[in-house]
Amino acid sequence: MSFEALLFRLVEVFHKDKIITCYVRDVKGKRLHLLLPTGREELISHTALVSVSKEKIQDKNLSSIEALLKEKNKERERLKELFDLKELWEVVVDDLKEASSWELVELYLGRAPTSDEVAAFMRKALEDKIYFAFESQDFFKVRTRDEVSQLLHKREKELARLKLLNEAELFLTNLLQGKMGILSEESEKYFLEGLKEYVLFEEGDEKIKIIKEVLNKHGLSEPIKAVELLIKAGVVEEDWFFELEKLKYPAEFSQEELKEAEALLKKSLNFENREDFRHLHTFTIDAPETEDYDDALSVEEHEEKTVLYVHITDVASFIKPGSKLWEGALERASTLYLPEKIYPMFPFTLSHGKLSLKKDTDRLALTFKFEFTSSGELTSFKIKPSVIKIKERLTYEEIDKQLEEGEPILKKIYDLLMKQKEKRLKTGAFAVILPEIQVRVHPNGEITVQKIEMTKARDLVSEAMILANYYTALFLKEHEIPALFRSQKEPFQIFEERETSLFYQILQLKFMAKSELSIEPGFHSGLGLPCYTTLTSPIRRALDLLIQYQLEAYLLDEKIFSKEEVLRILPELQVNLQRAQFLQARRKRYFLLKYLHKYKKDEPLRGIVIEIQAKKAKIYLPDYNLTGEGFGFKNSLNPGQEVIVKPEKINPLEEVLRLRII
Repeated sequence: MSFEALLFRLVEVFHKDKIITCYVRDVKGKRLHLLLPTGREELISHTALVSVSKEKIQDKNLSSIEALLKEKNKERERLKELFDLKELWEVVVDDLKEASSWELVELYLGRAPTSDEVAAFMRKALEDKIYFAFESQDFFKVRTRDEVSQLLHKREKELARLKLLNEAELFLTNLLQGKMGILSEESEKYFLEGLKEYVLFEEGDEKIKIIKEVLNKHGLSEPIKAVELLIKAGVVEEDWFFELEKLKYPAEFSQEELKEAEALLKKSLNFENREDFRHLHTFTIDAPETEDYDDALSVEEHEEKTVLYVHITDVASFIKPGSKLWEGALERASTLYLPEKIYPMFPFTLSHGKLSLKKDTDRLALTFKFEFTSSGELTSFKIKPSVIKIKERLTYEEIDKQLEEGEPILKKIYDLLMKQKEKRLKTGAFAVILPEIQVRVHPNGEITVQKIEMTKARDLVSEAMILANYYTALFLKEHEIPALFRSQKEPFQIFEERETSLFYQILQLKFMAKSELSIEPGFHSGLGLPCYTTLTSPIRRALDLLIQYQLEAYLLDEKIFSKEEVLRILPELQVNLQRAQFLQARRKRYFLLKYLHKYKKDEPLRGIVIEIQAKKAKIYLPDYNLTGEGFGFKNSLNPGQEVIVKPEKINPLEEVLRLRII
């Protein structure tokens, strides 16, 4: 039919996602000037045509035509119910590939159809989209059996998804209102599991997609919001550490790891090719609650020299590359010391048993022997695979007391190590050390916070470990043993005021370069050393285990990792170490905030203004090593200014700390 032939006819057209009956008043090129049932007139492309009535409208009165259009729209909607598309399709599917709507309707009715009946059929078929595919005005393609089967399956899935989406919407609405138990137990369990999976994975199967869609609709798409809902529903504990699962930290040991650990417990100590230092008075210095001892000290005094022994538990002789325990250590990267729990790098039977330097027990070690002159100059050092026995277990507090009382041996060790520290400072050691905040969650739920200052005892142990680590790096470098070294570039900017100002110490941290791991040794500005690595905590850190393995294998003339093999380990180790550091920092901040909320929310707190941002300020709480956002100041504030604040809003889960300046 030509465009001109469309004049004054009723037509069915696609208009705003639905089919309506219109009247053709005029034709302008390939565009139709139509009168709509609403009385409006529009120019519409001919491609929007669906069906054309055979009859022309003789009455040119627009009001009567408008009334007719409304009547036809209703009539054609009603007539849709005449047709069973599946029944018609079954009749024609094996005989016809395509047909006009007029032919199909005539076949179905057994008589010549009216324009209204054809228009109604068109509407029904275009809504259904299963059995017949619209090709052009009044013309359909008959879908094949395979096509229909696929479309029916797709529709079934869509309907099931829509049903699920509606149920999810009802579930979330009920949960937000605290009205659980309205849906079936099975449905609620399904959506609660989906909510938890969304928190952990965010993307995934249909269940997660449904949950995500509903959460988005309610502005709750942040995983933290979903965690709050799970806590509200009682599905998880209030202190659920979801990041541990989300970041896939292996909190549990595999059966293979446990089996290997069990075998190692039965393994006897091999003293071959080891120097026996069991005669020395060897002691550990740790916190009272420590159980995984990985380092110890001994001292020998002679007329013209003093010998300091730094003993590191020998983990590498038990945990070998390729074993499940070795791979597990690389995956964990380090022991997690969380406020409420310890996740050791090795099973407790090893980390707190077989590998720990327990008192009065023979243990394998890697011993560093440092000889000092009477004037405190370091003249030689040796590294020896050894066997030792701890004679005394001491705490930091006990060592501090003995140093205060002037105990000769300890004072000698302290003075020797402080001379080494002075040398580092003279060669550019540049570190900002803020007090450590220790957070503990006790079995009864009580949270305690303790500020740990750098005492003489802690300084002594720290310098002894730095000394052993430095000479390890030096030995590895000089003997060209492939290893991973820690380096740190110079600060980007130096604030001289940091020595007397806590504000400038905090500010200085912003301008410190990050420590880096590399296959090549480099200067470590924080320590003032030309090269550095870590080996002194092989129970707790995978890097230290790797370094210990390389060093000991070289000393015992065994196979070591090649440079290429060490390089292959580096990326995985870095990623896993960053994960472990994030988890520890995140959990510590969570319980610090919870401590403030539980015990200090109505108390004034000391603060230091770090930065001013429009109507808010960053405020550092020195007693908790926390930074929050300060509000409520009317007068001008200055960075570095000390203020008194009160917590206004604390949300540990969302890491929110809002402070009101008073």
